[in-house]
Amino acid sequence: MRGTARPDCAVAIGRPLGEVVTLRFLEGSLNCSAGEMLLLWGRLVWRKMCGKPAGMVFSSQANTLLVRQRLVRPGGGVLLRYSSQPALGAFHRGCDMQLFGPRGEISSPSMSPDGRNVGGCRIFIDVAPWARIAIHALTVDSGTRAEGTDASYILIRDIHSLRTTAFRGQKTLYWESEGSQAEMEFSQGFLEAHASLRGQYWTLHTRAG
Repeated sequence: MRGTARPDCAVAIGRPLGEVVTLRFLEGSLNCSAGEMLLLWGRLVWRKMCGKPAGMVFSSQANTLLVRQRLVRPGGGVLLRYSSQPALGAFHRGCDMQLFGPRGEISSPSMSPDGRNVGGCRIFIDVAPWARIAIHALTVDSGTRAEGTDASYILIRDIHSLRTTAFRGQKTLYWESEGSQAEMEFSQGFLEAHASLRGQYWTLHTRAG
């Protein structure tokens, strides 16, 4: 992230579910007093760094990491190397899915063969750092209704702003993010009711200002 003409640049790193990302700071420095910094964030982690981080190592807690560098003087910046390895903990569930890219199809998960998806299932969506995400569900089939229908819902969470929106019942939904990462959570009650969702997502330009 050196030699760039832009004072603000970002890199998104994505790996398969079940892995974590490790960054190694090889060279470079950032002037703290001038306001130069490196921001690292992803699911369950956020960190700001400046000064001379050469030799430091940083590990994410999930399979994606967004690295944003803010420079004041030209010719600065840092040189990083990233790698990935299997996660030690169990951040994701067996029915979770990861989607990368500027657009794609969304289909809700199904019940596991043993009939249980404890805690529900999630779909993680990651796009380019300066883009936002639009989600449009083409159909929502409420399926077989059972007692306790309040337990059947879909949550869409904006990882950048931490804003969460809940959707219940049979409807067409539309949602936009503030940042480049989103998480859809299908409750266990939604799956047990044999409800289904089919939709798509695509990228939007960042809002001005």
